Amino acid sequence: MARERTMSAPVQLLDPLDYRAPDPAPGCDVCGALLKQWRQATEVGSPACDMSHATDLAVENGRHPHDWKQDAR
Repeated sequence: MARERTMSAPVQLLDPLDYRAPDPAPGCDVCGALLKQWRQATEVGSPACDMSHATDLAVENGRHPHDWKQDAR
């Protein structure tokens, strides 16, 4: 029996130019600061424009712990 060497469905990639702002927790100062930095990092033409850093900030925002996240488990 031979193994299948091709994917069954095409890969779906995100549009690299579709920058969606991270969703900060309401009232969280850390999330607010991360969102502010993310906006600066995604502002085209800004000296702080760095899409790699913007991605890192979005991931950090998503991993930032909150009590309400633990309650949802």
